[in-house]
Parts: sequence; C-alpha cells; structure tokens
Amino acid sequence: MEELQKALNDGRSLTVSTLPNKGRCLFTSRHFSPGEVIISQEPYVAVPNKNSNDSSSRCEWCFSTRNLKKCSACQVVWYCGSTCQKTDWKLHRLECQVLSKVEKGRIKSLTPSIRLMVKLYLRRKLQVEQVIAMTSTDNYGLVEALVSPLGILLTQTYLFCFVLLLP
Repeated sequence: MEELQKALNDGRSLTVSTLPNKGRCLFTSRHFSPGEVIISQEPYVAVPNKNSNDSSSRCEWCFSTRNLKKCSACQVVWYCGSTCQKTDWKLHRLECQVLSKVEKGRIKSLTPSIRLMVKLYLRRKLQVEQVIAMTSTDNYGLVEALVSPLGILLTQTYLFCFVLLLP
C-alpha cells in the first residue's frame, strides 16, 4: 500500500485508504471537473474480454478489431499486426506454450478470467527472472495490495490449467 501511495504523491491531492466492507478506495482533497483525468496507468496484465454477443475478436495488445490474425502456434490469441505481436512476445511466448498443449475441445473453457490469472503469474515470473522490467508503478506489490484473495485465485487457476493439460 505504501508503494501505491508513493506513486500517487505527485501533487494530485490523492490518497488511498481501506474502508471496512468496501476495500481499497481512492480519495481526493480537491475538486475535479467532469471529464478531467484523475489517474491513469497501464494495466499490469490485460486480456480482451469476448462477450457472448460479440462475435469479433480483439488484438491481444491494443484491443483493435481490424486486420486480425491468429497466433500461428496456439491458435487462440489474435494480433492486428507484427508490431503488437512483437511487443507482446516476451509474455505470450510462455502463454503460447501452455495454450498449444490444451486440447481443442477444451479451449472454450479458457475464460478471459483464467487467461488473465495465467498472464498475471507469467508476468510475475518473467519479472523475477528479469526478462521483463519492473518499474516503481508496475510491480507485483501493487497487485498483491488488491483486496481480493489473490492467492486462492492463483491456486485455483493453476489447478484448472493443469486439468486442461491432462489427456
């Protein structure tokens, strides 16, 4: 929580506190106008969410819906071009190895939530191995500061992914 507070201490009058029954909350001591950006940060990990009503896929990196091509190895992830594919490669390389081993009939069981948890684990692994850089505002400590029972979710995700890989 201290790291998050340090990241917010740049003159924006923002603080983070935890409230019972509400979890972590962002507070301000000044007025913000409608439409004014209060805070902006790239997500630690992200996965396009495909709704049941949405027949179109999205680029794994920029979420574009144009000129999409599937990853030739895993046939699950889509990219709009080589720039997005190359930018995402350090993380997708490991995910791709796992997705390639999942039986075709079980691919639909890989919900965006499950893929998100797998990417969360893989990003942390790559940061520990110093394959992906860790910055003051992009670190796992901020993810661990979330109120949700992350450890339980990760354990359930590992088990589910293991079951998917069974013949």
